[in-house]
Amino acid sequence: MTTVDPTGADTRSRLSLGTEAARNLATTTKSAPQMQGITSRWLLRMLPWTQANGGVYRVNRRLTYLLGDGRLTFTNTGAQVRVIPQELRE
Repeated sequence: MTTVDPTGADTRSRLSLGTEAARNLATTTKSAPQMQGITSRWLLRMLPWTQANGGVYRVNRRLTYLLGDGRLTFTNTGAQVRVIPQELRE
């Protein structure tokens, strides 16, 4: 007895695109990344590109290093409390 797969899907995994899918990708209209139009150029140059499955995504990396004692210093004048700006860089 012979069985037929109604979906026509091949049971083996494909290693490449079919001709129709490749043509579809080749003729698709490409657009700029969504945030590129509203992000400043210097920021785009600073952020690294990371290759990921399914596309390219930008990853915001944060370098961490120890500066100072890790605590914020405050000043107060009467009831007004202020943070010393240099301490915010820690």
